[in-house]
Amino acid sequence: MSPLSPRDTLVYSVFSAVSALTVLVLLAGAIVTAFRDDPAPEQSVEPAQRATASENRDALSAALRSYAVVSDKRTPRLDIHTFGLPGAASLNSAIEEHVLSMIEESGGFAGHAAFDPVQTAPVHRWPATAFTPAQTSLDDAPPARVDPRAVNISTRVLASGGNFVVTTVDAESPRQQTRLLLTDLAHDRTVNARRLFAAPVDTAAIGADDTDTLTIDDEPVSDTDLSSIGDRVQKALHTSLELPHPDDLRSPDFSCALLPCVALTYDDGPGEAKSERTILDAADEANIRVTYFLLGKNTDSSPEVAERIIATGHEVDNHTFSHVRMDTTASAKIRKEIGRTDKSLQSVGVKDEPLVRPPYGALDKRASHVLGGPAIIWDVDTGDWQHRDTKKTIRRVQSQTKPGSIVLMHSIHPSTAKAAPAVFSAVADKGLYAVTVRELFSGIELKQGGSYFCRGYSDELCSNPEHPAVMKN
Repeated sequence: MSPLSPRDTLVYSVFSAVSALTVLVLLAGAIVTAFRDDPAPEQSVEPAQRATASENRDALSAALRSYAVVSDKRTPRLDIHTFGLPGAASLNSAIEEHVLSMIEESGGFAGHAAFDPVQTAPVHRWPATAFTPAQTSLDDAPPARVDPRAVNISTRVLASGGNFVVTTVDAESPRQQTRLLLTDLAHDRTVNARRLFAAPVDTAAIGADDTDTLTIDDEPVSDTDLSSIGDRVQKALHTSLELPHPDDLRSPDFSCALLPCVALTYDDGPGEAKSERTILDAADEANIRVTYFLLGKNTDSSPEVAERIIATGHEVDNHTFSHVRMDTTASAKIRKEIGRTDKSLQSVGVKDEPLVRPPYGALDKRASHVLGGPAIIWDVDTGDWQHRDTKKTIRRVQSQTKPGSIVLMHSIHPSTAKAAPAVFSAVADKGLYAVTVRELFSGIELKQGGSYFCRGYSDELCSNPEHPAVMKN
């Protein structure tokens, strides 16, 4: 190695001095950092909380179901998007109550005493993930049409964890308002979420960050902000979500006072085992419940078929014992026909007191009161009993059903059974929710002597607060 020149020696000395100074600066910085009051990033619990919050959102999104009430033909127009949570009846009921109240305040009942459900194509339903927080913003949610001439409502989950879900119901128009709901999933109880806070707070300012920590004006809440309930809920929000486990997912999360429902009914069964199995399998595939009006004599001759219908959870009601025409049948015989069939149905497992459908829909004032209860009729007759044509049955369901309809079919005809999968699809594709007869009329008192054809305002015979039932003269 050659000896360094005087010039090289000077450069090397300067470089060494600079390097030493740099090391001292870095060391000093490290020392200062080590004594700061703020915890080091690796000591933070936020990553664990963030992981739990993300897992809770994923679990909740998988459980939520999306609903839409959209219509440009209404005055005011409707643009409503909400989620339903199976097994959380109190939350669903609270959401429905708030939505209907906001629609009514805006004149959306169109002068009626009740809301007239809107048929909305399934394409309008948001993905379930749109109702849960995405990181720290809701930008992924489909944009709502903010229009002062429209009822514009949406729901969203602010935070979830443990047994709790915090939900907002937001109205963008015709006036802005936010309602905050707290749901205790363990006890299925929903209350005003203002109870979370020790002092009055603007609900529109309440949010949550990506760890599911509640915020006010985007700042995490402090211990003094929260009530004792709020403190307990906030701690639970940082734990794994415990969702309810509903026994039956076939019914929608909201009632037919808000949703456009249709009751699909089958008369004269039980039919042949093969035909009934075809209908039941199709209903299972479509995840819906239907209503059977069974004859007593057929139930007695095929009890195992009737038992299978009942065991699968479909509604089963009374269609008399031998298909008598009630308007020309003596009162004593009508009572015997109804009573004998009730016993037949009880023997195969029917627990609720059966409703009655008069054969042929034939009823007069005398017979309607002899029934001892309401008479369930229909507004859509597929004519399957007459034409025995699968395609015609499907076309009539497609063309004639509307919100609140009761559809008449007969399970004793193989052509009708064959139509079942397409019938169920046709109803769903129209945006109608298939429900049982009892679900269709939930919230409407069924009176003795009254005949019930449909629900809502689409037909003058339909039942609504102004016109509860058709009473025979």
